[in-house]
Amino acid sequence: MKIDRDLADAIYRTDFGAFACKAFEALNPGQHLILNWHIECICYQIQQMVSGEARKRLVLNLPPRTLKSFIVSVALPAWLLGRVPSTRIICASYSDELAAKFSRDCRSLLDTPFYKRVFPQTRLNPKKAAEGEFETTRRGSRLATSVGGTLTGRGGNVLIVDDPIKANDADSEVARRGAIDWFRNTALSRLDDPAESLVCIAMQRLHVDDLSGILIEQDWPKLVIPAIAVEPADYRVSEDEVYSRPAGELLQPKRDKPKALEDLKREIGSRVFAAQYQQNPTPPDGNMVKAAWLGRYDTAPERKTFQRVVLSCDPAGKANIQNDYTAITVVGVREKSLHVLQVSRGHWAVMEMREQIIALAALWQVDLVIIEDTASGMGLIQLLKEVPRLDVLGRKPDTDKVTRMSRQQGRFEAGRILLPKEALWLADSRTSSSPFLAAATTTRSTRCCCSSTGSPRTSPTSSLPSSAHPSSFGRPTPGRGPSTRGLSIGRGGIS
Repeated sequence: MKIDRDLADAIYRTDFGAFACKAFEALNPGQHLILNWHIECICYQIQQMVSGEARKRLVLNLPPRTLKSFIVSVALPAWLLGRVPSTRIICASYSDELAAKFSRDCRSLLDTPFYKRVFPQTRLNPKKAAEGEFETTRRGSRLATSVGGTLTGRGGNVLIVDDPIKANDADSEVARRGAIDWFRNTALSRLDDPAESLVCIAMQRLHVDDLSGILIEQDWPKLVIPAIAVEPADYRVSEDEVYSRPAGELLQPKRDKPKALEDLKREIGSRVFAAQYQQNPTPPDGNMVKAAWLGRYDTAPERKTFQRVVLSCDPAGKANIQNDYTAITVVGVREKSLHVLQVSRGHWAVMEMREQIIALAALWQVDLVIIEDTASGMGLIQLLKEVPRLDVLGRKPDTDKVTRMSRQQGRFEAGRILLPKEALWLADSRTSSSPFLAAATTTRSTRCCCSSTGSPRTSPTSSLPSSAHPSSFGRPTPGRGPSTRGLSIGRGGIS
């Protein structure tokens, strides 16, 4: 009946929670929305902020896949523009690509029959409907930008920051500080009326010193919901209703299962899980890899049992003994584990590095050689590419060593990085609590490192077993010369 539809539309115009749920269905026809109390809670907090019943600032911290981005970056801008078509909104995310995706979704929502019926006065301006920014015919707008992007000459009365940094950059002080500085010095200065403008930050927690952490310390209003309740808590979901969540309850029991979350925790590591899923980041405890996490093997498995064998080299700039070591790591890759087969390091000139790599590549029948593509590695890469039947790849580091190492903590904690029980290159580290705890945080290590005290400058093949001539193959015996650098590991395997 038309009267029922008119009544429903009136509710959508005034009740953000009702609008957000219907907007999801309108934008995703055929996709079932699993309603849950946390959606009501988020929408209620936002409604209170918009109506002036609460402070016009809000920090939302929830795990991934909880609909928070749809609510704050898609539904909220559309609802605000529907109520006041002249509203100017700035939306930012960690990348232009992500920000543009949210912008496209919001623009598509404005084009749905549902939205046009509920908000007949709000229409897109056909002359200004770009992916990064669209306007209404009443000169309202939604501007998408990346955190760190320029906003010179732009302004607005709503600021939404959704995932200001990538999860992979959680331990990058440069990335965290960049997001915080951009928010303070650029984004906040673009508000038309700082006291009355709405500001909403939505993200999963990543670090004790991320943007959310800083704002919560400054007493910003917050809604923090962990994936698994650690204690009983009450959450207001409407003016007259409170949801009482018992300890141990999963946030989305219709979607998530305890075993799946436990498997995920083992996969990504307890520290990452505590931050991203429990919204309770903990500071690094000094050693990024614990001795108990390291798996061991008795003898190297047969070569044919590996999906591939990879040699990785982090070349030092100079061969002088007072300079850093060049480090080489050979790793056997299986579906769910990495066997560190041999490590070697020394103070080598570039031609000595070349001979060392050729010898180890032949010895272990490697499928891929990865060289860190920095100033010291470019010449070495070219020399190795001249070697027949040697697949060589240059790889540039994308961030600092601590951040790169932190991305692999989950693999170590899950026991998926295995070292031999006995090897000459482990001997010097026997008295340490772990073969490479210090190296993970204090050397020029890239991603996966094996550390112990080193030896003086060695000749190109002095750290290889006697059988390791460039033309020899077969089952090697361990060499000496431990490595602190040289392996890049991605989620899909070696990268």
